[in-house]
Amino acid sequence: MKISEALSIIKTEKAFRKTPIGRTLTEYAIEAIDAALEDTKNYDVEATKCLNCGFLGSSLLFPRGCPNCNSKDISSEVKY
Repeated sequence: MKISEALSIIKTEKAFRKTPIGRTLTEYAIEAIDAALEDTKNYDVEATKCLNCGFLGSSLLFPRGCPNCNSKDISSEVKY
């Protein structure tokens, strides 16, 4: 799934300050969401999902793990 296809999920994460599975977002994760939403040139980048907390965001923002919980258990196979 591309970021452009996941925009509604990402915007919902920000609005509710929760991941799709209900975990609370950290301030760093909210900043990562803002960066992903502002970077319209990278909307064709793959979305990445944290398998621990459920955070969904741009794969460019997961270089060292999840921006929300720091888990290294991530997947680019995002299906909703």
